[in-house]
Amino acid sequence: MSNQSMNRKQFLTNVGKVCMGGCACALAASMSDLYAQENKSAPPPAEPPKSRNDTRMAFAEGWLTRFFTVFDENLDPATRKKIMMANGRACYLNWIKETNQQIKPITMERLKAFIAGERNDGSYQLDGDAILFQYMSAAETGQASDEGACLCALVETKPAGLSSTYCLCSVGYVKVMHEKLLGRPVEVELLDSVLMGGKRCKFKITVA
Repeated sequence: MSNQSMNRKQFLTNVGKVCMGGCACALAASMSDLYAQENKSAPPPAEPPKSRNDTRMAFAEGWLTRFFTVFDENLDPATRKKIMMANGRACYLNWIKETNQQIKPITMERLKAFIAGERNDGSYQLDGDAILFQYMSAAETGQASDEGACLCALVETKPAGLSSTYCLCSVGYVKVMHEKLLGRPVEVELLDSVLMGGKRCKFKITVA
């Protein structure tokens, strides 16, 4: 056999080795990619986009928290109390109007008798000449509420950092509610509230 034939044979053999080696490397790389894809952990599921209502509520809670920080920094305690109680009064009077409530005043003696003998859900207690009141149910539904639940729909999630000044709205609400019930002026003191860390919103009511 000629040297030319031998060289041609040797050339083809070498080419085959190179091709086989290249194919093997390529195959190994491809298999490595495949194994990596197979063993790669699945990405965490994407969080569903927030609804517009959720976004608006989050914004409202943040705005309210900031507003009451500014409110506290720029108004003296007496003015803050006066404004918030006026808002609570307006809230209760609006509820009466919307629900067409017909409130017939009763005497203080009748209310005390009612508390002592008929009202046993824990919402009322007698304290000498004063009355202790705490929310045990929501006015909108009449359903019993859990401890630690804020019954104001606007802040029922209890936004972090919200000033307890907000609770003075309930003082105005409770005041006009019992003035309508008794047909006479009363004074109301806030004893505790959910936003202040209490289990219930509690008030002391005395006849003015």
